[in-house]
Amino acid sequence: MVGLLVLVLVAIDRAREPSSWYWLTGPPKPAPATVDTPETTPRAVTPDLLDAVTVPEEDLAGIADDSVGLRGEESGPYHRILARARDLPQADLEAVARDVAFSVLQKQPEHFRGQLVTISGDLRRLTTFPVRENDEGINELYEALVFTSDSGTTPYRIRLTTPPTGLPTGESLDPPTPVRVVGYFFKRDQYIVQQDLRVHAAPLLLAQRIDRRALATAGTTRLPATAADRLRWAVTLLGLVVAGIAVALTWTWRARQGDLRFAAEGLKRSTAAPDGAIEALEGIETVDPDEFFRQMSESEDVNQQ
Repeated sequence: MVGLLVLVLVAIDRAREPSSWYWLTGPPKPAPATVDTPETTPRAVTPDLLDAVTVPEEDLAGIADDSVGLRGEESGPYHRILARARDLPQADLEAVARDVAFSVLQKQPEHFRGQLVTISGDLRRLTTFPVRENDEGINELYEALVFTSDSGTTPYRIRLTTPPTGLPTGESLDPPTPVRVVGYFFKRDQYIVQQDLRVHAAPLLLAQRIDRRALATAGTTRLPATAADRLRWAVTLLGLVVAGIAVALTWTWRARQGDLRFAAEGLKRSTAAPDGAIEALEGIETVDPDEFFRQMSESEDVNQQ
């Protein structure tokens, strides 16, 4: 009983933590972050500026969504757009870029292909990325995974040509770093997640750089629970249930065995006649109950007469 009580207290303590249930429900979507970003002088959008930042249609014609990695015919446009983002002033890119919802990019990638978009979110990975042979002089490339308030468990995949400064690097950044990115939407890219070997689709942006946001006052996003995490929690929960059942059955069995031993030994011992009691009854005159009641009945009849 003490063990069961301890198990219940441990389960209560664990169950009161919201994170204990993320393996089942997934992490909650964070509230949109309120950030302070450095003030910049807005650049007037002129026809010349639009011509400078616009990607030629011929570079967009051969791009296809939902392919794992870069297709051969996409290599040229891919590096030319990266070079455009590298060579244009960041202020020009900022002036033309606009905010687009994550779900809209996922559902209508062909409509936004080659357009400049702005995203603000949490940087969870920043690593160097292999560079293919190209004619644009790109010999250094980085990839960032950024989760936004509306992207849920799917990150934006961002390729950068400028070495990041003042930002942590690594496969898994915890805590995440609030960042802001302006880049060209290239396509809805597919990639394989190593944990569960499933194919996921995410927006791929080609950018010049990634900037740290000055201040984030809201909570940051959480990494999605992996299949291994869910399995570990499921096995743990199942183990606790099995252990509780085993303890209860063991306690019930022991109690039942005690009852049987008492019935077989203790009850017999407590109700048995003391030594010599049976022998002391020998020689005592006995009376037949029927004869006794018959005599009483006759005596009553005589008295009534």
